[in-house]
Amino acid sequence: MYLHILIRANLASINVCVHSLLQVCPPMTVSEVFESLFEYMDRLFRIVRPTRLLYLAVDGVAPCAKMNRVRRGRFHSARMATSEEIEDYEMRKELRAQGKEETPQEISEVSDPNVITPGTEFMEKLSQALEYYIRGRFNSDPWWRDIMVILSDANVPGEGEHKIMSFVRAQGNMEGYDPNTRHCLFGHDADLIMLALASHEVHFSILREDVLLPNQAETEGNPKKPFLFLNIWVLREYLEIEFKILDPVCEPDIERLIDDFIFICFLMGNDFIPHIPSLETHEGAVDLLIEVYKTTFNKMGGYIINTDKVKDKNGAYLEVSRLEIFFHELSMYEEKIFLKRYKLEQDLLLKTYHEMLREASESERPELRQKLDDLLFNEERPYDRIRLGLPGWKSRFFREYFGAETSNEIGKLQNDMAQKYLEGLCWVLQCYFADVPSWSWYYPFYVAPFVSDLKGLSRVDISFTVDKPLRPFDQLMAVLPMQSWCALPKCYKEMMGRKEFDYPRLEHDTKGRHFLWNGISEELLLSATKVVDKKLTTHESRRNTTRQEKIFLHRDSSSLPHNEVTEQTSHCSVQKLPIDSATSGIGGWIAPDDNDGFSDGSFHSPTTNLQDITSDQTISGTFFNPEAANPVPRLLRNVSVPDKTVTGADISKRPLWHTYPGSRPPRIIQRPDTIWKPSTPASPREEHKNAGTGWIGRGKGNALATAETHLKSSSNSYRRGGGGSSSRRFDDDGAYSFRPLGSAPWTAGDSSRSGGAGHGGIAQPRGW
Repeated sequence: MYLHILIRANLASINVCVHSLLQVCPPMTVSEVFESLFEYMDRLFRIVRPTRLLYLAVDGVAPCAKMNRVRRGRFHSARMATSEEIEDYEMRKELRAQGKEETPQEISEVSDPNVITPGTEFMEKLSQALEYYIRGRFNSDPWWRDIMVILSDANVPGEGEHKIMSFVRAQGNMEGYDPNTRHCLFGHDADLIMLALASHEVHFSILREDVLLPNQAETEGNPKKPFLFLNIWVLREYLEIEFKILDPVCEPDIERLIDDFIFICFLMGNDFIPHIPSLETHEGAVDLLIEVYKTTFNKMGGYIINTDKVKDKNGAYLEVSRLEIFFHELSMYEEKIFLKRYKLEQDLLLKTYHEMLREASESERPELRQKLDDLLFNEERPYDRIRLGLPGWKSRFFREYFGAETSNEIGKLQNDMAQKYLEGLCWVLQCYFADVPSWSWYYPFYVAPFVSDLKGLSRVDISFTVDKPLRPFDQLMAVLPMQSWCALPKCYKEMMGRKEFDYPRLEHDTKGRHFLWNGISEELLLSATKVVDKKLTTHESRRNTTRQEKIFLHRDSSSLPHNEVTEQTSHCSVQKLPIDSATSGIGGWIAPDDNDGFSDGSFHSPTTNLQDITSDQTISGTFFNPEAANPVPRLLRNVSVPDKTVTGADISKRPLWHTYPGSRPPRIIQRPDTIWKPSTPASPREEHKNAGTGWIGRGKGNALATAETHLKSSSNSYRRGGGGSSSRRFDDDGAYSFRPLGSAPWTAGDSSRSGGAGHGGIAQPRGW
């Protein structure tokens, strides 16, 4: 059993362990964070009980495709924090004017979430703390005695989940690999489900905390949330039933169907590309994608991708002509979805209009009615200047958001966006099934193209430049806002105020960028940081280097013939020796680390409340993954597939989102046939579990102020930068979406607002 723990590199996710254990008093110091992290990992270890390997992965330097989106999030958070600071300052100023004393507040050492970015002093301390944790458990816990531990800290490039999956893929290609090896991956990002499916490892489970809805109270007296296992082999059974196609043109292959399912789900957005505007998870986008895929499978002539060729430099892994057929069929639903969104918004605004008038006093009503009429019904000042789905919506969209006026300008934008988005789909595909094809590539637009604009793709030449990741300090300069300058080395802080570098922009051909944090210029970035590198201290230079994974084991462990390896590396010139996978259970190479694998018998504690380790019995070395090989897009030979437990009766039907009135689906349940048949708008398809809790009524108070707050902001919802509490806006993933005024936050699948990976729980089977 392998246990892979993803330690997400953002404060909210690292502190998932913190807040789960310390609900009342969140940690205020770095020591408290580390101690809570240790306790949380102990709990995970007790739940899973790994018998062979524990892999701890921390996010390292990200590809530029992710970096641009991280930058936007960092700057947005800083802007919101600045607004709160201004409000807090004004409040304290008023209190002082009134002669009231303020209660002093304790300042947290971890108040800035941006310190959890590769290259910061905090991340260096985290790396040391994790090594202390590993050594401490080897010396005190007998359950750790016979396992190996691999630590991939923030100085190893790549996102944590992708480093883990690279290890899993590489081990699966090793001769003698046990196809029935069990993997358990802990993490909260929904893209872990897709990555696990892409591995084609049957014995794979995702461990995560249960997500409690706002109206669900936790168990009294027990602040620890329960955990859930998502078993990939069960999910595969659901997908196999879902993707049964009537009279397919080729032999059904569940492995290739799963690969196509992963690929079409990229259209709903992820960490690297925004989602198609007409595809929202909470609107049943997964149902629509599956429906269209099955309807068009025979028309396409077969599968869309072939992961056997995923490393082909010319994009031979993608059947572009088939993909265009799929896009064309999917575009038939685009305007229907936009029109329903528009109607729902109109209905809600009219309801709000009448509620405000009803709650207003007699004296307020005439003025309020005039304000509302101007905002809602005056064609010269429409609250929604784009009105997706209504005649002329595309022209209005490109004019309002890109400033494009002529048909030539619009056509060029459509072609450029379609080409870059296709590149993005291929880039993400290679990341999920192989490795990062290019560290410098990024999708250069803030919004995704409309699916009806994804045509003429056969003319697109897909290729990527093989390059290297940035260094940690380069990423810090790319993603940190001015408010987080303290996380930078001293010599780098001096650059933050330079006008020509402060907010680097994307290249001139980028459109749709309306935010300072929208992109970076790598050339400008590297030329600026290169100048000050010589001023770095020795400790700072170490934080700015690229490292390799480290492997740990107990001196008396039988997991690895460490005595022989240690002796050879100490007395010969060979610095990297192969690991015998037959005896150790893993493949790769090992080399001595800075102290030849042995500590001096002690290891200092990273916190003030924990003791130093004495008489250390841990051996460590530098670990190198096996050379990258072609991925295995099928089940391994001799794998034991668990008995099937899911039948067609376990999956309920529900209608597609755009086919029924209102935001809530009708509660009609019908059992599917054994063989899928194309549905019609009148036939319901699967029971729907609502995302969110419906509309929340307007609060009481001054009706004119309420109108100003909720409706006037709607009229400004397409200004550059959006924001506010407007009902229509471009959401955090850059796609045009509708979120009702005053509605509860989206819950299931709303990854773009929760900071998740983008799939937002889409792979969770219906009726589970």
